[in-house]
Amino acid sequence: VWGKRMILLLSLSFRNTPQKIREYFAFGNEDKKRLLKSLCSEELIDEAVVLITCNRTEIYVSSGNDKSTSSIINIILEKCEDIIGINIDNIRDYLLFYTGKSAVSHLYKVSAGLDSMLVGEDQILGQVKDAIEFARECDTAHLYLNTLFRDAVTEAKKIKTETMISKSGVSTATLALRAAKDVLNSFSGKNILIIGASGKIGDIVLKNALSYDFEQIYVTRRRHNIDMSPNAMDRVSIIEYNDRYDYIKNADVIVSATSGPHFTLTKEHIQENIVPGSKKVFIDLAVPCDIDERVSNLDNIYYYNMDDMKKFADENNEKKKISIEKANAMTDEGVEKFLKWALFQENLKVFSDATENLEKEMARIGEKKTLEHLFYKIRDNGSLEALQSIIDVLSI
Repeated sequence: VWGKRMILLLSLSFRNTPQKIREYFAFGNEDKKRLLKSLCSEELIDEAVVLITCNRTEIYVSSGNDKSTSSIINIILEKCEDIIGINIDNIRDYLLFYTGKSAVSHLYKVSAGLDSMLVGEDQILGQVKDAIEFARECDTAHLYLNTLFRDAVTEAKKIKTETMISKSGVSTATLALRAAKDVLNSFSGKNILIIGASGKIGDIVLKNALSYDFEQIYVTRRRHNIDMSPNAMDRVSIIEYNDRYDYIKNADVIVSATSGPHFTLTKEHIQENIVPGSKKVFIDLAVPCDIDERVSNLDNIYYYNMDDMKKFADENNEKKKISIEKANAMTDEGVEKFLKWALFQENLKVFSDATENLEKEMARIGEKKTLEHLFYKIRDNGSLEALQSIIDVLSI
């Protein structure tokens, strides 16, 4: 907290919240817009941004009143309840709240991929940019949150450039295909069906699939959204979404990554369209879930969802420990820089008044005497730490 300004954050993520709970908060654009507008209609809240990914939902607000933390938290929860339509009291244990420096630090770490399931993954940075851009379009992000998100994105880019945190980074989509390969041993002669290849995650799955030796890649995808080499197109077949079940029989790996609220694949329809006992891997990379998890009860069927991906991320993250330490140090520097800007911004009038008073004193007793009086005033009225800080600045 600086001055009277406060930034507060409500967070649900894979770290503390099961997927079934996160699904309640996977707001679509209309609900996000409604939530942002509703939050900023409250007197205590000046600005708001909502960040939603497959692994987290986070609501950032800025307030000019640092004494109303509990009131603001209640407002956020009430607004979420209005949209979700359930009593949030039952899931309060899964909600994390950050204020002031901890909220700022959290966004910096999220933007750099330090708080991701896969440390250093790049997709989150684009999602942070999209979140602040959406809030701008809704006219709910102004001076403080605009500056915070801009600086967090800038620092994240610097971290990715100056450390190895993203050099060996892999996406959730990459891990998913690795998990499938562990089951099937090889993709040679195998086929994959990707439902939702037009979306961000689906597009990454498709690009990864093209780097493997799948014999055939079936995708449900908008025809105008294709940018692949002719060689790649020989292996890619674009199918209608409504025909997806017809291709399950020939597919060895089935990945679904849509943003829809309903199942793309149900157990009963899957059972009708596969050869009993045939080995298949179903991978659900959507929140809410795309694939009916009861499919895991079928013989020789392997099913993974976003919660399962965390287990596959541990080994990848272990290799990045040195880079993570350096990235965390850079994040701390970025956070301090933002907090100093915010403190300065909140006290512009103090500096303006001080400048005016110094000018009057200089006119009355001269520049040297005025500066001497100022330094004595700092010595006599400031703390030892504050005095040392000023001496350090003057010594540069």
